[in-house]
Amino acid sequence: MDAKIEIQDLSKNFGKKQALRHINLEIGQGMFGLLGPNGAGKTTLMKVLATLAKKSSGKVEICGIPVEECSQIRKIIGYLPQDFSMYGNMGAYEALDYLAVLSGMGREERAKKVPLMLEKVNLGDQHRTKVKAMSGGMKRRLGIAQAIIHDPKVIVVDEPTAGLDPEERVRFRNLLCEIAKDRIVILSTHIVGDIEATCENIAVLNHGEILFHGTVSQLLEAVKGKVYTMEVSAMELPKIQEDYLVTGILANGSVATIKLISQGLPMKGASPAEPDVEDAYMYLMNHASAAQGRE
Repeated sequence: MDAKIEIQDLSKNFGKKQALRHINLEIGQGMFGLLGPNGAGKTTLMKVLATLAKKSSGKVEICGIPVEECSQIRKIIGYLPQDFSMYGNMGAYEALDYLAVLSGMGREERAKKVPLMLEKVNLGDQHRTKVKAMSGGMKRRLGIAQAIIHDPKVIVVDEPTAGLDPEERVRFRNLLCEIAKDRIVILSTHIVGDIEATCENIAVLNHGEILFHGTVSQLLEAVKGKVYTMEVSAMELPKIQEDYLVTGILANGSVATIKLISQGLPMKGASPAEPDVEDAYMYLMNHASAAQGRE
């Protein structure tokens, strides 16, 4: 069984609205990042892969299995939706055991796997903690436990770190990277830092279309030699933001240290800076918006 996902000319319509437009992607083993703003179509794509939404046209195969074969796909895929929730009065063990029952696991298998999964996601000592008393990070970890309890080959996680504090976000990202060692893990998010910290292969989605598909290094090439930093007064800042794409502002009283993108040296006092993924992402999105404006 091929450990890859193949998406060819995929489109998805909701009435007259086209949520996905001719998507072409090949996703291999390891962490894969799907980056885009809210409303870009990321959740729709995740739901098509998880067999929760039917495609309108195109071809999708997961590990060699056509996505139309829902029962077979659901055996090999784990899904953590953006709005994952459980009955608040259930404890962690009870909730995971219940979800395992729904996935068709027998009593003996559950008795072995539920404790193992709770330990894997660092909830072993919280097995009696009620869901309603859990932090956002704990709930997400419980969500990952339910997604991997049947040992899937593919895991899809949709906006998993939204609303988490920085410490929980780092812990959760590390967990995903560990899980991805022998699986395909697709991380769908609008948070650039999550992609930069975990993924080498990425795609950028906007308005249902793929704007970029490749490695992080290839994305950074687009802004190589175009990123500058400088100090400006607070009074100068509005004019600079009109003339340039400003990707970072660090204010300190009446002075701000800014990061901007320019085809050449923007002005006296600017110094070349090393680009990061956020610079490249904002540059890509800005170009896409400009191109749409010209149409």
